[in-house]
Amino acid sequence: MCLLGMEKMTKVCRRIRQSLFTKLALVLFLGVVAINAVTMHLYANQKREHDTTLNQSLMQYARHLASQVGTPPDKDKAEKLASQRPMRITYTGETSWVAGETERYFPERYLLPRFHQSGVEALDLHENYRLRVSLAPNEFLTFDLFSTTSERSALRQFGIYSLVGSCLIMVAIYIVLRGILRPIEWLTEGAEAVRDGDLSTRVQTRGSGQLRALCETFNQMTVRLENLVVGQRDLLLAVSHELRTPLTRLKLRFEMLGAEVDTSAIKQDVRQMESMITSLLETAKMHHGIGGIKPELTDMTRLVARVVDGYRAQPPGITSDLPDQPLMAIVDNAKMIMALSTLMDNAMKYSSPDSPPVEVTLHRLNSGFCITIKDYGIGIPEESVNFVFDPFYRVDQSRTRETGGYGLGLYLSHTIIKAHKAHIEVESTLGAGTEFRVVFQ
Repeated sequence: MCLLGMEKMTKVCRRIRQSLFTKLALVLFLGVVAINAVTMHLYANQKREHDTTLNQSLMQYARHLASQVGTPPDKDKAEKLASQRPMRITYTGETSWVAGETERYFPERYLLPRFHQSGVEALDLHENYRLRVSLAPNEFLTFDLFSTTSERSALRQFGIYSLVGSCLIMVAIYIVLRGILRPIEWLTEGAEAVRDGDLSTRVQTRGSGQLRALCETFNQMTVRLENLVVGQRDLLLAVSHELRTPLTRLKLRFEMLGAEVDTSAIKQDVRQMESMITSLLETAKMHHGIGGIKPELTDMTRLVARVVDGYRAQPPGITSDLPDQPLMAIVDNAKMIMALSTLMDNAMKYSSPDSPPVEVTLHRLNSGFCITIKDYGIGIPEESVNFVFDPFYRVDQSRTRETGGYGLGLYLSHTIIKAHKAHIEVESTLGAGTEFRVVFQ
């Protein structure tokens, strides 16, 4: 349970991190931070570099402090002056000395220049000031004014309030953006549903503007697509069904012609047309849920053995590796035999008589099982592997109607296996052979 919870939390975090709303909120937040940082920097530079009332006051205060220390500077006077407020006084000259807060930390490394006028220089950082008064060449009095406890407390409160305020603004921005861009999430879910075959999907059309128009356009598109597919389905089913009747009559008439007329070539064409129509009709039914699979508890070991036995007499032969014990699964018996037989037909058809035997294996796979059919025939080019399950697709001239194929067999097998909530994988090397794996999980 703990592992499942951690995995779920990881998925949620990944989804939030990859979310468009999160990225937009982050961009907006960083933009606000950048604008504030630039504004504060420009404001601070304006305050530092210009002749403002505060800067003039700092210059006068520095001269006043220097006069209090005396000329020449007196360390005892400096000690008395430093006792009045948190201050460190440093004299740099022939005999240098330090008075006041000698142990307390002062952020001199991070001080920023503030103002300079008539031998007096001011630097500051977070209410800490350094006033440097030039008395003579290479002779200076430096006054380090420490921030008070109340100033440091106010600075900490400012930092906390800024952090909390920024977080609240970030959350508010995220909520507003999520509400504004929610239609994008609906469109994504709708597109995924349509991709998976649910053409009845419709997305919500709340709000106004371009996103609402986009949702309405998506719904209109799915309506037209659904109508188109339904029309195509009805046409395919009707044509496939109606073509069977004349083909049946044609076969009967051929039988009545007698042996004196050679009708073998015509009969072969009729058989191929009948096979093609059967494949089209079965595929259409599987795709559109008409007369789909009829699952029942089946011993897959016996089913695979039955399919294999039908091909043992054909070259180049078959070797099988099947479990000794029954392997039970809920499948459509007839449809699975049809799918596996098509795979076996391809393995035999595209193997030469002197090539190694076709290998068929059935083994358990976690909570499911895997059926592997491997041949050592002509193989499939790498660029064609991803298209072998497309209808009417033939790899090259070596796979033509003369071998009995119209490019519908693998399409039908793929449809049947997908209807069982399983998947089929293919690996092939040109000139070395092909391996199909039917995986039930």
